[in-house]
Amino acid sequence: MRSSNIFSEIKANLEFYSNVEKKIAEKILHSPEQFIEYSIGDLAKEIEISQGSVNNFAKKVIGSGFAALKLQVAQQLASYSEKSFETVVDGDSAKDVLQKTMGQMNEAYENTFALNSEEAIERVANRILNAKKIEIYGVFLSSQVAENLRYQLLQLGFSVEFVEDVLLCQISASMLKSDSLVIAVSSSGKTKDIIDAVNIAKENHVPIVAITANVNSPLAKVSDEVLVAASSGTNVSNDMYERQFSKFLLVNAICSYIRHLIDKDGTNQYYKLKDILDSHSIEG
Repeated sequence: MRSSNIFSEIKANLEFYSNVEKKIAEKILHSPEQFIEYSIGDLAKEIEISQGSVNNFAKKVIGSGFAALKLQVAQQLASYSEKSFETVVDGDSAKDVLQKTMGQMNEAYENTFALNSEEAIERVANRILNAKKIEIYGVFLSSQVAENLRYQLLQLGFSVEFVEDVLLCQISASMLKSDSLVIAVSSSGKTKDIIDAVNIAKENHVPIVAITANVNSPLAKVSDEVLVAASSGTNVSNDMYERQFSKFLLVNAICSYIRHLIDKDGTNQYYKLKDILDSHSIEG
């Protein structure tokens, strides 16, 4: 996967970079005008790393060398704004905190929007529509997203299971057939039990969809389709929670798109669900 927005991709992956890679990333994000003026030797000397590390970073981010990375930064520089949201400080009112949080979440959503192409979302939707059975894997915070996705797909009439137990994930994956689909939710993309289950499913020729924040993770590399849940990249302490909401955004978008495809205005599915829920409510 290669993003069309270099700044969004770098911000979204900042936490997953090595210390050397972070030096280059932060130079691009904080001084992009200066970055495009550097030679590779000058940049390496400035931030005290090797020229090889600079080239390796460029290949990791855009699949090409330093010159191509500078060109992409230069091309997108006019539309880039380094948004900086302060962390909560003494004296902030409750509304101040709400405003800062809102700003960070908006930035996380904008990065998520920039990193996921229309074609990728359509492909994921089509894989869901064509699957005879769907299994969803996710642990810890990702389990909440996985359960929400299961609920929405179940509402839409799909045969879907959420397998949370890490041992059962692998057992269940071993019994899937090629007409099934696995959706793996993992921010880091490095959860061993999830990757083990995915690899077992791959051995059975089952297509894999990943919802992750780390496009260079083992999960992303083994998956057939990858959707990226981004953070704002502005507040490390909130990154985990921002990505969590971005995962929910992706899930809701996919299900809304599928709902539109199978029920043009969504009302049939909505009222079916509403009738079921209303039947369990007490009057008065």
